[in-house]
Parts: sequence; structure tokens; C-alpha cells
Amino acid sequence: MFSPVQSPAPSLRLLVILAVLQLLTACGGGSSEADSSDSDLSQAPPPSYAPGNGSDSSGSPPGSGSSGGTQAVSPGEYATLERCTPFSGSAEAPFKVIFANLDSAPYFDEIVQNAVENQFHSLAPFAEYQHQFGFYQLDLDDFSAQGCSRLESGGFSCDVDKIHQSIYQQCGGDDLQGVIKIVIAEADFGASGGEVIYIASDRDWQDSATALHYLRNIVIHEVGHNFGLADLYDGGINQDGSAVEGWPSELSREWANLDAPGCSKWCNNFKPASEYTQSENAVCPSFTDRSSCVAYNRSGAGECATDEDGNPTCCAWSSSNEDDYFASQCTPAWGTENIAQDCLQGTGCFYGGAYGNNSWRPVKAWGDSIMYGAGQSTAFDAVSERALGETMRCCGTSDDSTKSCALFRANFNTFLRDFQPYKTRLGSCGTR
Repeated sequence: MFSPVQSPAPSLRLLVILAVLQLLTACGGGSSEADSSDSDLSQAPPPSYAPGNGSDSSGSPPGSGSSGGTQAVSPGEYATLERCTPFSGSAEAPFKVIFANLDSAPYFDEIVQNAVENQFHSLAPFAEYQHQFGFYQLDLDDFSAQGCSRLESGGFSCDVDKIHQSIYQQCGGDDLQGVIKIVIAEADFGASGGEVIYIASDRDWQDSATALHYLRNIVIHEVGHNFGLADLYDGGINQDGSAVEGWPSELSREWANLDAPGCSKWCNNFKPASEYTQSENAVCPSFTDRSSCVAYNRSGAGECATDEDGNPTCCAWSSSNEDDYFASQCTPAWGTENIAQDCLQGTGCFYGGAYGNNSWRPVKAWGDSIMYGAGQSTAFDAVSERALGETMRCCGTSDDSTKSCALFRANFNTFLRDFQPYKTRLGSCGTR
């Protein structure tokens, strides 16, 4: 799945990590508007992919520092929880998932039950590997003492090390970075991924059915990030016409479900930019000046026109870079034209991903993948599903010591080290 990655120079790697952390921390996490209709949910902002700002602290449990470790994890070595018992699955399971109830979060039990039964145990490929997961739940107290704060955009985040310390006091363990932690607390609608996953449950939701409607597949979406999947949606359209550049290409294209032009990770052929003619915004690369570029399909106030599916049809201008496919500073703000052929079933190669337009994604729209629209889709796209399955097989089954997993593990360890700056261990992959 992952092609061999050349490790960047330390200075470049630091710049990439700093850039992505700034972008991730700034991402929004949902809306405080609450209505239970499907049509309203389809308009709600997606969950954000924004890790919390935890920092290393003295006296932390083993493996809890947000900077991660340096010792490679060997096949068959999985994190342990010494004093806690799973409510589902085995304590020997390679992947341990903790649901933490912070200050008696509303609808906590219903959210957890839905996540385990209707997501981990029902959705491919997690359902195939459900016996590799052990599920735990515990209570955490005092929102402020955990270093938590509510975000204006919705959702919340906490101090990673304080969360680790609270879990360690209850469960013990040898490496809490090897455990998937999901903290649920009361806040406006929003969710975020990272070393700790945060899910907000809004007290204003009228009942558990409303809560589950808004949080549909969001838990598994955020867990997907821990397994190497990026968000596939855009980050909005800048009204001044500048490109929403999202993550740097060096970072975004290393994730399993994003790629360079042509999407060679899951497609075999692609058409040249001269044949990019089917989309309403295909004319964008022909504009050679900023004013013409940003005026196309925009209102006088800078608002971007959309097609019948809600996809942006305007252009975006980059002041400094020519796009490496369109060879132009003017590009589609968001692409809906498939440039590839002979792709993994049901997928293609579409311009845009990871909040911006510098990567290529495997699916077109919200309903095509849980990594695009968690609340709008019922399944992962084929590229994401394949990547998830390979990660589970090679980082959490007896196959992790076989030759068939050796290259994957080496590439995935490089990915965790160089391109996922907050997550250092998953199952038997990564460092501690």
C-alpha cells in the first residue's frame, strides 16, 4: 500500500510537521445547530481532524509523552492495560480501545454501544478483524483539571498527558500511546482525531436518537486517522480567490487514501491535463492572471458557485506555485472530474483532499466514503478499506511477523515517524 518513502532532511521534516500542526489545530469541528432530519445533517460541517495540544510532562506513565518514543515495536508486542477489564473483546486483543466518559457526558452509553455494535463490529474491514479489538470504558472527572477547553467552532480538546495520566491511574499499562483513546464530553457538536480522539455530545440534543444521528460513523471516522487515513473533504473556499492549500503535498500524499496526480497507489493510468475537460471548472488552468481566475463562477462578494451536488465550480489562484498536474497557478477550487483509469473498484482520482487542492483523492463526494462524509456515508471507500485491512493485518494479527508484512511495516513506521507527528504507535507498529 505504501510506496517506499525517502526520509526528508531534519529541517524539512520539522517545517512539514510544524505546518501540519498549525493547520490541524485551526480546523473547525462542527456546528452547534441541532436538528434530527437527514437533510439538515447533510449540511452540517464534518468532524475536524485536529489533535489536541498535549505536551510532555514529568511523572507521566510509560509511553505517554506526546513526542513519542524511539524504540521500534516488535511483531507480537502490544500495549497492555494491567488493571482494567474490557466490556467487550479480550484483554489480549492487539488493539485496545478506551471510551472515557468525562463528567458524565450525555448519551455516553448509547454512543459507545453504537460505536462498538454498528461501527467496529459491522463496518468493513473492522468487522472482519473485530476479534482483534478489546473495548474498555472508564470515567474521568473534572473537565478543566484534564486541561480541556471547548472550541468556538464546536467540540473540545484536552491536554494529552493529563488524559494519559488519568487513564494510567485507573488502568496502569506499559505504553498508553499504543492504546486508542476516545474521550466523550459535553460540548457543541464536533469531533477531532489525534493521539486522543474527542467526541462532543450536546446536552441540547433532545434524545439519544438525535445524538446518534449527528454522530453517525464519526467514531470510526476518527479512528481511521489513527490507521493512516486522511480526511477527503475540502476546507472551504476562500472568498478572496486564493487557493485553499491544505496540508503540504509532502505530507498529505503520504497518507494511504491520498496521492499525487494519477493516484498510482490505486490506479494504473491517467489522462493528461490537456484532457481535463469534463468539469464545469475545467477552464480554470487556462487563466493566466489572477483577476480572470478568481472571477470565474464567483459572485461579486467572492462566493463560489456550486453544481447540483454542492461541489464548488469556481477557480482558485496560488500566488507562488504552479500545480504539478495543471501546470498553472489557476486551478479548480475543488475537482470532481476523474482523471484516472483502471482503478480499484469504485474509485478514481479526483483533485483535492486533506482540506485543500494539492492532493488527489479516490472518491468524488460526501456519500462515497466515511472518510469524506462520516454522517453521509455508510461505508469506507475501497482504497480506505484496503488500507485499513492491511494495517490491521500487519499491525495486529499473527501475520505481523511474516514476510508479507515486512515491507508494509517498514513503510508504515516511516509514515508514523515522519508524516503523522502526533501518533507514534498502533498495535505492534511504530515506536514506544
